[in-house]
Amino acid sequence: MKNLFSICCFVLLLTVHQAAACVGCREPGSDTVANEPQTVMAGFGFSWGVIIMLVCAISVVTGITAYIWRTIVRIERERANL
Repeated sequence: MKNLFSICCFVLLLTVHQAAACVGCREPGSDTVANEPQTVMAGFGFSWGVIIMLVCAISVVTGITAYIWRTIVRIERERANL
């Protein structure tokens, strides 16, 4: 079943056309900066927005992991003292 799923995913990826990035998402060249500076700045803003959202998500996962780890350590300490 895994092999069939892998083959189907591979064939699907071969048939899908490459995604073309918009002007704001590509590395801006001199033509783009000269003609459309607002598009370039929107692309930079979008990139920073993604980075900030990733930092928030990683912070939440780190906090939950630390809470679970401290709880497990506390429970093990209490069981060792009994």
